[in-house]
Amino acid sequence: MRVIPSHDVDHITVWEHWKDPILPKYIVRAYLERALGKISWKELALRHGDFITNRWERITEVMDLHERLGIRSCFFFGMANGKGLSYPLRHAEKHVPQVLARGFEAGVHGIAYTDEAAMAEEHRRFAAISGRSDFGIRMHYLRQDDTTFRKLAALGYRFDATSHGVRDPYRLHGIWQFPLLLMDGWAMDGEKRFQSRDLEGAKRYTIAKIEEAERADLRFMSILFHDRYYSPAFATWKAWYEWLLAHLKERGHSFVTHGEAMAELEAGEGSPTPTRP
Repeated sequence: MRVIPSHDVDHITVWEHWKDPILPKYIVRAYLERALGKISWKELALRHGDFITNRWERITEVMDLHERLGIRSCFFFGMANGKGLSYPLRHAEKHVPQVLARGFEAGVHGIAYTDEAAMAEEHRRFAAISGRSDFGIRMHYLRQDDTTFRKLAALGYRFDATSHGVRDPYRLHGIWQFPLLLMDGWAMDGEKRFQSRDLEGAKRYTIAKIEEAERADLRFMSILFHDRYYSPAFATWKAWYEWLLAHLKERGHSFVTHGEAMAELEAGEGSPTPTRP
């Protein structure tokens, strides 16, 4: 398989959330995970330390890791606020050019999924920041309705990475859909809203998903790791992602970006599902 890694940039700083419930939930979750023995005292202390450093993004660290491994990935940035995504646009204006300058992809982490005017504004903002027109989108919390993808296509998005399932990329309303197969939260949290698995449990879940994709003979597999978790404060998540990249290579899989995958598909080298009407 050709593996397509990506990252949703949900948070930049800690104190951008001073008016929303993210911070109290963060503290409650940390103490619950410590009580359940899922995190160490050191991790708990480091999570408190985030309030001092005021930094939740780990964009540079993820790019450094990928560069050491010869991997490129895509970072999706919010262009508007909503549902716990609270950083101001100026933070995206800082990080998007840095990501692109290092040869990584960047796209929109969409908030609006029904309001056409709001969706158009998010597209316009990212185009202005990036200086590009060939970018994609993933909706925050994978939100969508029956009209979302048609509206995204009309706005000129190159691809969408919101859907999920065991399926190869396919065209919908003229743009490529990249179904998400594996997400960090699915592996670490399971059905809970907090870390419910240790590293070995997360590995077992992950191997089962990879084997499912292999049995389905997928040509492409999309994975999502939130950059925020590449931190010693989330030691199990960090270790899981490092293991995942190594494990995929050990199984003989290679890595591509969305752009590279689309070039292969459009050149007839892949096997996309036939275009839908």
